[in-house]
This record gives sequence, C-alpha cells and structure tokens, in this order.
Amino acid sequence: MVLKMLFIGILLAIFFQDLKERKVTLILFVSGILIGGFLHFQKQITTVFLSNSIVNLIVISLIFSFLWLYAKLKLKKKIQEVFGFGDFLFFCLLAVSLPIVSFLVIFIFSLFFSLVFFMLIKSSLKHKTVPLAGFQSIFFALVLVFDIFMNALNIYAM
Repeated sequence: MVLKMLFIGILLAIFFQDLKERKVTLILFVSGILIGGFLHFQKQITTVFLSNSIVNLIVISLIFSFLWLYAKLKLKKKIQEVFGFGDFLFFCLLAVSLPIVSFLVIFIFSLFFSLVFFMLIKSSLKHKTVPLAGFQSIFFALVLVFDIFMNALNIYAM
C-alpha cells in the first residue's frame, strides 16, 4: 500500500511538472518505471510479468514507429518536434506497470482523457502544446486511487 501511494505521488509529480514546465525530471520517470514495474511484478509470476512487459513495449514501438512515419512524411517534421521524450518514457512506464489488457485499456482511455482535458483547459494554458505524459499520469493516478479506495478494480488480473 505504501509503495502504491508513493507511485501515485510520482504520477502526480509528473502531472504537475509536465503541466507547468512541459518537461519532467528523468528521476521521476525512472522511479515510476521501477516502482510501477515492481508493483506489477509482485502480482505476476516472472514469465508472465516479462511477457506482459515485452508485448506492451512492442505495442509502444509500433505506435512510435507510426508516429515517426507520420511526422516525417505527412507533417515534414522531426519526431522531437511533435512528440516529447517524456511522453515516450511515460509510455514505457505504463508498459512495465500493467498487464497487456489493462495496459491497452488504460493507455487508450488515458489518450481520450488527455484530448478532452486539453480541449477543456487549453485556453488557460501558457503553453499551447499538450502535456501528454502529465495528463496520462493524472488519469493513471485516478485509476489507482479508485482501485485502492473502491476495491472494484484489479488492474493486475486483466
């Protein structure tokens, strides 16, 4: 429980840093990857944890490859101009923190949440870019809080 609360704290720190500065310190991502991965590892046997993480990372690699192609061919921009390294690191954080089905559901819904949340608050933001890692982290933190207090979800059983 303490580790899960620390993980939620890291996710909240990612949210606030990304929202305020559009950059997040590397130590938060590394800590989040390690703690999220450990929380996932505790609930699975080693081979299941490793296979979940590998499949999730392959999914991220495919998404990133399509994004890179889209940026290069359609937008005529470098990937760094359309997608932040912190966003990629947050994708990796999600990938090692969740089983495959939970990862896909939380990943997709966090993207929808990010889009809607950005549309609602974009007029009040200093920067006009989307703090994707921050928005996704607040969504994931809310899912974890719901999991703790409502005991209605088991994100590691999916």
